[in-house]
Amino acid sequence: MIRILTVFVFVAALAGCESLYDDDGIPRIHSQRDADAYNATVSSDSQKLVCEREQVTGSNLRQFVCMTVAQREGLRQRSREDAEFLSRTLINRGGGSTPQ
Repeated sequence: MIRILTVFVFVAALAGCESLYDDDGIPRIHSQRDADAYNATVSSDSQKLVCEREQVTGSNLRQFVCMTVAQREGLRQRSREDAEFLSRTLINRGGGSTPQ
């Protein structure tokens, strides 16, 4: 009986931890079906979700990652700007490897 009660308390604690994370008004997306259902409720194309399974660094497990089209474009633009900044910095400091 104590074992069953212990398991029940453990499961209840885990379920309670799930609700601690703020979802910013967007429901949790666990599958492409969830993303499609969410996208059906959104009128702006920039707010539609794009989901992919991505490799997590240091793990063999792939993670389901969703971003809005606007978030994805912003990330792409920031990455491009960062790459250009690093390239300019290395060239100006002479730190890049140049062919002889």
